[in-house]
Amino acid sequence: MSTPILRRLGGLFVAVLASTAAAGDYHDGLSLNCSECHVMHLQPGQGASLGLFPVPLSTSSVGTPADTALDLDEQAVKSGVDRRLLREDVNDLCLSCHDDSARAADVLGANLGRFPSDVRQAGHLNRLGHDGNVATGHTLDSTETAPGSQPPWRAEDENGPGVGLNCLNCHAAHGNESYRNLRDDAGHNLPGAGRVTYNRESPGSNHLGRDVFVRATLAYDESAVDFNEPDPDDSAMARFCAGCHDLFHGQPGVDANIGGTRTGASFTQFLRHPTSGVDIGAVGGEWSSSMLFASHDNRVKVMSRAGLWDPPGSDVTPSCMSCHKAHGNGNAFGLILRSGRGVPTEDGDTHGGSLEHLCGQCHAQAAAPALP
Repeated sequence: MSTPILRRLGGLFVAVLASTAAAGDYHDGLSLNCSECHVMHLQPGQGASLGLFPVPLSTSSVGTPADTALDLDEQAVKSGVDRRLLREDVNDLCLSCHDDSARAADVLGANLGRFPSDVRQAGHLNRLGHDGNVATGHTLDSTETAPGSQPPWRAEDENGPGVGLNCLNCHAAHGNESYRNLRDDAGHNLPGAGRVTYNRESPGSNHLGRDVFVRATLAYDESAVDFNEPDPDDSAMARFCAGCHDLFHGQPGVDANIGGTRTGASFTQFLRHPTSGVDIGAVGGEWSSSMLFASHDNRVKVMSRAGLWDPPGSDVTPSCMSCHKAHGNGNAFGLILRSGRGVPTEDGDTHGGSLEHLCGQCHAQAAAPALP
């Protein structure tokens, strides 16, 4: 092939790559650097003496949701050999950049990474054998059954025997068009069901038809992220979480696990807290008060159809991220114990310390004296 033709093809290849690049996610387009995660060859003799080769190739296509799960040969798992030629175990590999590193956001434990002053929107993971406590959020390497999963879901169901929770159970390693590279088929979600959209093409400009408003390309602090509500009866984040925690999610009056009986303008009963379909009540509302919510200096995250969070409008709706940090924090179940006063923290704020502080964001009853 002649040199001019090669040059034209090379230019076309670069143009195609450039067209796939998008602000806000590193593992995508031109910023997707294969050698950061993969090696070309195993060490000489590695695997051959164990009878691991030839290793069957995955039947899924590169980049499909199925390929984001660990597709490992059981014998290779036991020997530490990954048929995808990863440099390390999945969690160790991800944490080589995402734990105490100047290269990227820190997602494990204390925030000592590239953005140490951030109050991280997702909080932080913990890990078995480190500071792991399965009650404070998502625990890497855990083989426990996901709370509220129906049918029961464990990381081993996807990763293989003995392989606990890893980053790829929620995130697409090669990137995708979802917020934070979240998989749209995590847990029991069917492909596409758990997609969370955001202002991918134009960071800083809100699109009310997208689920998340990201104000800056590198935006991990909670102040730089807010949540739209394109469908007043739905929550994209709740659908994503429902892939593993189905019994905790749903629409009032529709899903039996949520409950709620409509009587006039209010609901009389909830089996669990709704994650969509119910706005914070009007001033003086029977169950919750938008006036109370707006009065706080530090508010938890809610969805808004109008894109108004400060001050919040009458349309705001709570969802999973209103009460929990997605990765976790220092509290049981990653709960955000936020009083509305003091300095915001990943655990809540400097004056927060009880469950009543969180409930009191919306519910006046939480601040009432305890009954004798």
